[in-house]
Amino acid sequence: MSAASTSWKRTPFKECVPIPYHASFDAEQFVRLKIGLIPRKMEDKWFIYYEKPELFFHRSWTGQPVYRLTLAPLADGGGTVSEAFWSKELAVGSKNGPDYQVQLLDFLVANLLLGQSKSFPFPPSLREPMPGLIEHHVSGTGFPESRPKSEKS
Repeated sequence: MSAASTSWKRTPFKECVPIPYHASFDAEQFVRLKIGLIPRKMEDKWFIYYEKPELFFHRSWTGQPVYRLTLAPLADGGGTVSEAFWSKELAVGSKNGPDYQVQLLDFLVANLLLGQSKSFPFPPSLREPMPGLIEHHVSGTGFPESRPKSEKS
């Protein structure tokens, strides 16, 4: 069953800021993106749904909007991200800028929607008290972690 905007509680997107996330997907991956993700248990931290032409990412517990991608279909049945946005409300006070958001968004798309196993990009602004703690809080997953490349000044 595909996720829809009515599948879970959510707060609508308001103002957003663009982030430099770019990705292309083959036909099978494009279909998987459009299925989205409906939380099933406490560890599921994200509600993700598609409403043509956009893919929306909300935190599952609060319904808070986080990311919005505009997807453009390709002639071969695949698709590409033509625009990517991050909630301005979150961006304003974040210590982890757009470069980190791109890495986190790539992790979420790959692991939660496409069934891949990319390493979790550990936030550069934090020191982790216990391995896996931040990742579980952010994504509810237990993939290997990686330190992201430095943010551009």
